[in-house]
Formats: sequence, C-alpha cells, structure tokens
Amino acid sequence: MCAGGHGVVSAVVVEAVADQRRATGTERISRLRAVAERPLLIAVVATVVLRVITEFIALNAVYGASFPHVVARDPHVLIDVLNHWDAGYYLAIAQHGYPTAHAAGLPSGSLPRFVAFGPVYPAAIWLVHSVTGIGSAVVGQLISALAMVAALAGLVHLTELDAERSRAGVAVTLLVAFPTAFFLLTDYPDSLALALAVWAFIAARHRHWVLAGLCAAGAFMTKYYLAIVVVALVAEVWQARSSRGEPEGQSRGEPEGQSRGEPEGQSRGEPERWQRRSALAATAVVVPTLVVAAIWMVVCSHRYGDALAFVHAQSAWHRHVAWPWTLIAHTSGDLVHLRFLDTHTASIMELLDTVSLVGLTVVTAYTWVRIRRSYGILLALGLATFAFQNMLYNDTREVIALFPVFIGGARWVDGHPWRERVVLACFIPTGYFLITRFVTGSFAG
Repeated sequence: MCAGGHGVVSAVVVEAVADQRRATGTERISRLRAVAERPLLIAVVATVVLRVITEFIALNAVYGASFPHVVARDPHVLIDVLNHWDAGYYLAIAQHGYPTAHAAGLPSGSLPRFVAFGPVYPAAIWLVHSVTGIGSAVVGQLISALAMVAALAGLVHLTELDAERSRAGVAVTLLVAFPTAFFLLTDYPDSLALALAVWAFIAARHRHWVLAGLCAAGAFMTKYYLAIVVVALVAEVWQARSSRGEPEGQSRGEPEGQSRGEPEGQSRGEPERWQRRSALAATAVVVPTLVVAAIWMVVCSHRYGDALAFVHAQSAWHRHVAWPWTLIAHTSGDLVHLRFLDTHTASIMELLDTVSLVGLTVVTAYTWVRIRRSYGILLALGLATFAFQNMLYNDTREVIALFPVFIGGARWVDGHPWRERVVLACFIPTGYFLITRFVTGSFAG
C-alpha cells in the first residue's frame, strides 16, 4: 500500500509538471503570436497594396487602357512588366552563374559586369527554382515579396522596441510610399538587403550577436556597400556595454569596491567580465562578414585574377571612388548649366539623387541626435559611401536599404499631419513617374 501510495503521488507530480510545461509552452506561443501578429499584418497589407498599385501603374504605362485584355490573354505579363534593367543580370547569374571574361565575349583580363552584383539573391533564386521548377523571374519576385514582408514586419518591431508604437505604421507608410519602393517587388535584391539589415539590428537589440553577424554578412553579400552594417552593429555592442556593462555604483561615480557594499574583488571583476562579453559580442558580429568577404575575394581572384573584382567592376558604369569634392564639382557643374531642367533621362535621375543625398544628410543628423547612435552611424556611413564617388548613380534606390531613414522620418512627422502630407505629396507622384520610366525603358541614362 505504501509503495502504491508513493506511485500514485509520483504520477500526480509528473502529471502536474507536464501540465505546467504545456501551460508554459502555450503561454510562450501566445506571447510570440501577440508580438508577431500586428507587425506581420501590417507588412502583408502594405506589400499587397504596393504590388497592386505598382502593377496598375506599370501595366497602364506599357499597354494603356487595354491592359486588362492583355493580362487575360497572357497572365505572365504581370511578371514581365517589372522585369527590366538590372533584373536581367540577377536572373542570368541565377541561371548560369558568374561568367568568365571569355564567356561574356570580353578580352582576356576584362571584368564582366556580372561580378558587380552580389551572389546571395541570385543564389536564392537558383535554389528555389531548382526545388520547385518555377520560372526564375516568378521566383525572383516571390522572394522579393516575402523579403519585403519580413523587412516591414521587422521595421515595425524595431520601431516598437523604442516605445514608439504609434510611429511604426508611419514608418511603414513612408517606406512604401518612397519613390523607389517599387524595386522591393521586382527581380532586384533590394527587399532582401533591407530585410537582412533590419533583422541584423533586431538580433543585436535582443543580444543575439551571432545571428546579427550572420544577417550582416548576408546583407554584405547581397549589396556590397552594406558592409557598413557591421560597423553600426559594433556600435550596438558598445551601447549594450554602456547600458549594462558598468556596475551601478561605479556609474554614479562611487569608487570601485564601494558599490552597494560589494567586496573589492567582486567589484573589480565586474567591468572585466563585461569587457570580455563585449569583446566576444563584437567578434561574433564582425567575423561572419570578414569570413564571407575573404572567401568571395578568393573566388574572384581564382576566377578573374582580381580579388577585388566585385569593386573594380563598377568601372563598367564609369563609377569609381573619389573625394567628395569631385562629386560636388560634378553636381554643381550640372546645376550651373541647368542640365537638371532638361528632359534627359540622366539629368532627371541626377536631380532625384541629389535631393536624396541632401535629405539623407538631414535625416542622418536628426537620427544621431534624437533617436539612436547606431542608426546615425549606419546613415552616416551610407552617406559617406554615396559621397565618396565621382558621380551620383542610382542613390535614390540604394537609400531604401538604410531603414533608419524611415524611422527618423516617422518621428519627425508624428504629431504633425501637415508634415506627413507634404512628404507623401512629394513621394507619391515621384514614385508614379519613376515606375512609368522604369517599365518603358527610360529609367537610367
């Protein structure tokens, strides 16, 4: 009887523990759903709305009022209408890999333009196409759409982390309304780059440093200039150390060893422990990008005889690194000669890029002072990347990956409806203009 009694009690205890574990698991799922539901809903709705509007503008620009009949005869035009310009490079890489100079029909020692494009996005297209058999163009736009959902959901989460729940929707609105936001849904890597940058910061904010480093490495291999994300993440490590790494008493100016009556050895050891943790965190953030960069340089050296082929290939577009005054002189010359007022394609894009660069400068200063230092560092490095070149080239599109621009913009317009209306009144017509030029072959020079 005694043994039987103990068995019953043990069974009851085991069942109670199991119930508690199930309850804990259910609570975790409920909390996760509560956290993810709103950002995901906003992201999905915003992505669908942008796709519908972009499709309508693009189809109307190419086929006019008869586009419903064209779509009825050939639904694939819904994909093809957005498949232009650099999309061809990404799809070709996904299908055939990076060609040698000989395969590209170039003289020996020349660099094919293809190497200027990062490998992560075409590799994702190749992988999904190989598994599903779906056409590469469809897969590319599907990946872009899913990445956009992930990016927007992450943007909402990041904004809410700073207790700015009311501004999250505004940040998403500004991003979706941005004139070049339609690139997030084309066969371009912009949405994937944006998603990786956003989630690198989310991982860092939650102190998942290895994941942050991996996302940063992915962002770099999607768009090479996003190596700047790593530097901004190191700033996040320092910020985490500053907020958690010093003993409370010491932060108030108390001598070491006298904080809250702690023993001297323990007080001295506390900063050292946080220094070690910060060093490990910084290493976890930086090393993945260094590793993939080294591997990619070895591949480029073996294939093209140039470890920095992905940098030097930019010369195919007459673009190279230069001091900022070179860019200022070039742009000022265009202003003086009123080239911005003509209808030449390159002139119009140069005007938009100039406005984008000026706006980025203002938002960078505002973000540094009012929001978060790591965001300000990311924007400042992006600004330097655009400024240290001999010419403006597609910078209005590249700004999309610098997500703190939209967080800063949301804070600036929040509580001032007229500011938001003015910004949207500038963004939306410009976006319409750029979509029509993109699909009709007049986007770039």
